[in-house]
Amino acid sequence: MAKILFVSDNFLNEGLGIMYLSSYLKENGHEVDLTLLQDFKRFDSLIDYVKESAPDIVGFSVMTPQVEQFRPVSKMIREQTGIPVAWGGAHCMFMHEEIINYDCTDIICIGDGEEAVLEMMNRIEVGEDYSDVKNLIVKTDEGWVKNSMYPPEDNLDKYPFPDRALYYDKYPLMANFAVKRFITTRGCPYKCSYCFEPTYFDMYKGKGKVFRRHSIEYVLEEVERVLEKYPTRRVHFCDDIFNLDKHWVKEFSGRYKKKFDLDWSCNIEITSLDEDIIKAMVDGRCRGGTFGLECGVEETRINMLNKKITNARYVEVTDMLRKHKFNFIMNIMFCLPNESLEGAIESVRFGTSLKPYGIRVSILKMYKGTELANYAIRNGLSEGVGEFTYKAKDIHGDFDKIENMNWAATMFGRFPFCLRFAKALLSKRWARVLSPLQYLNHWEDIQFFDIPLWQSLQYFWSSRDVFIGGMAKGQEDTYRDEDGVVHSAKDVFAKPTGVIDWNAEWKKGDTSAKQENKDQISIN
Repeated sequence: MAKILFVSDNFLNEGLGIMYLSSYLKENGHEVDLTLLQDFKRFDSLIDYVKESAPDIVGFSVMTPQVEQFRPVSKMIREQTGIPVAWGGAHCMFMHEEIINYDCTDIICIGDGEEAVLEMMNRIEVGEDYSDVKNLIVKTDEGWVKNSMYPPEDNLDKYPFPDRALYYDKYPLMANFAVKRFITTRGCPYKCSYCFEPTYFDMYKGKGKVFRRHSIEYVLEEVERVLEKYPTRRVHFCDDIFNLDKHWVKEFSGRYKKKFDLDWSCNIEITSLDEDIIKAMVDGRCRGGTFGLECGVEETRINMLNKKITNARYVEVTDMLRKHKFNFIMNIMFCLPNESLEGAIESVRFGTSLKPYGIRVSILKMYKGTELANYAIRNGLSEGVGEFTYKAKDIHGDFDKIENMNWAATMFGRFPFCLRFAKALLSKRWARVLSPLQYLNHWEDIQFFDIPLWQSLQYFWSSRDVFIGGMAKGQEDTYRDEDGVVHSAKDVFAKPTGVIDWNAEWKKGDTSAKQENKDQISIN
């Protein structure tokens, strides 16, 4: 038996991916442990926990906004315990070549992790070398070894249900939280330019079916087991797109209603919806969903974001959603390359005309490796490069004003008549004083997901560093403009959520400085 310790950051990033890995490893005789960084006030305490747990591997599932937290922690774990560190997750798909330079990890997993991690653990158990395991990039004495990929597993039902007890037994607040998340699919066939999914598709191109789905029987049984064991008021399916397979969704909705007396919600996509499937979902107790508008300016959405949906289609589908009392929340991004204040206001104006239940706002962070970043470079719409991102060129000088949409968009959604004053209001110097209003945006989520207020406050307090620090502070990144001048993170207008600003005691040394990579990479 081998053992892996997963280290995650906080309650907000409840890791279904880690849960899937844990259940598969346990089913095959291995031991799994988990801890969250928010549990520790001092780095020494985390090191003591790692030593006491005594794993063979310490694992991190990493999204790019988490790198600034996980990189120094990973490095110090390696230095002070000698235990190998493995990274997986979305960041590794985009930037595995860069991770090699971090000098903080020994193993990088790209793509689906179940088979690779299990094979690695099996070999650790018997003391065998694992440097040739597929899907892994492994540091050896001779250099880094990058291996080929396993084909994507078509039968997702072969994997056991996610190991929720890994989190829930240790963190009762998560176990008792009103909303339980499920995922029925892997992959997304669309190629939105700002998303990492096209990279995931390209990675598996020619190796098998990338978009895959659990059977209805699997999903219903998983929901049943969770409802039997944990208090739940809302089931939410967090697939990138839940409604792609109309036949599957219609049959699922009917069977769900017969089996459970509980509402559910999901993430939806507009082009695959028609009145028939909307009615079937609502009749099956689906009370709402979220989708991406991303930009209300049709030309920008279609040509720049590669989201091939017309304004007319949004109007048509949202009319049907409201007709059947299907509540919907839409996502809108701001500070897009070449976006003006007038364009941002038009984006909100169109969004509010669709009469959504709520609007979620995000400020674009243009990650390297995405087609949007390539588009910006090709068209002269980038004015600086950071470690993880390219900085969109603020051609109109409006980004500081557009950024006020963080708090204003929800107000405009609730009170559309205020849009007539939007340009003047967003342009005022004192407008930033109103930025704390952005925290009221969570009220819409609380209502949408039927979360008790007391539980919401408890959840907020337990992760307050994330809600406050993450929204108010940008990911650490610097930019070099066309003249070679380096700018600080204050020039970065994108603010990822879920970033904890740890104190200086955690960040001993220049852990983010790039080091020369003298290791050679060989391809098996």
